[in-house]
Amino acid sequence: MRIVLAVHDPPVWTLPDREVARITAALPDDEVRVARSADARRHTFPDADVILTTRLTEADFALARAVRWMHSTAVGVGALLVPGVADSPVVISNSRGVHSEPIAEHAIALVLALRRGLHLAVARQLERRWAQEELSARRVPALTGSELLVIGLGAIGLRVARHGAALGMRVVGIRRRVSEPAPEGLSRVRPPEALREALTTADAIVLALPRTGESQSLIGAAEFACMRPDAVLVNVARGRLIDETALIEALGSGRIAGAALDAFPREPLDPASPLWGLPNVLISPHVAPFGSDYWAPAVDLFLENVRRFKHGQPLLNVVDKAAGY
Repeated sequence: MRIVLAVHDPPVWTLPDREVARITAALPDDEVRVARSADARRHTFPDADVILTTRLTEADFALARAVRWMHSTAVGVGALLVPGVADSPVVISNSRGVHSEPIAEHAIALVLALRRGLHLAVARQLERRWAQEELSARRVPALTGSELLVIGLGAIGLRVARHGAALGMRVVGIRRRVSEPAPEGLSRVRPPEALREALTTADAIVLALPRTGESQSLIGAAEFACMRPDAVLVNVARGRLIDETALIEALGSGRIAGAALDAFPREPLDPASPLWGLPNVLISPHVAPFGSDYWAPAVDLFLENVRRFKHGQPLLNVVDKAAGY
């Protein structure tokens, strides 16, 4: 079987050489090739049976005439679902669940830091200013009296909910399947149609859902208008879930108390972006998935799926191409 490893998105989203070597050693009967450039893709994609990648162009997919299965080392697969892929027989799978714990921990850390004004404490530290008076004037309700709204209850969202509940927060979730029992840690589960109403009572909102055609710009001016002025928004999902123009307006006008952002529509974030200078913004440069080892568990999942693929067994984490996740 011909397997092409085409995970290359510098500076941090490139499959390390050590993992390339591990895959190659684990699959001695297969032809494993590495494609880290457009030219390499042109040479390796046409006869590839399996492609490991996180993004694809229409030209790439047109080249991959023999591919039967593509696996992403990421969770989001929007960059793989180029025109033609959804209608093709090619199976898409992802790394859902592999990095859920560090992402969930990061989300909770951002909620706590933003509510407690720790980003301001760091800013004042760099200015060598004793900010006791400024920070003590902040009014921060106890977690036990606060409501956490988790939008998206996949592997990440469920972990965020459990962590929030363990800290004493009342947790409400938004998901499509409301007929199922509420998962552990959630006091209530509401449908997407109830989002704006749910926003009116939330002290903290965490976005933990994939970007699809339906969820793009999920949080815009109308949603910010529903939020409490002391609410904080945390995004550990996809940048395009938020209307950035509306976000900047809401933050600048004090419509909401603050935002902690780990994902942006364009990365790196433009140095000219107003978000850098807003005092109620905590910028996290898309690092939520990184814990003790980002790549090893992702490769473990891929190798398990290769074994399943060869034996005709169901693959793990198969993506619903129509739904986008």
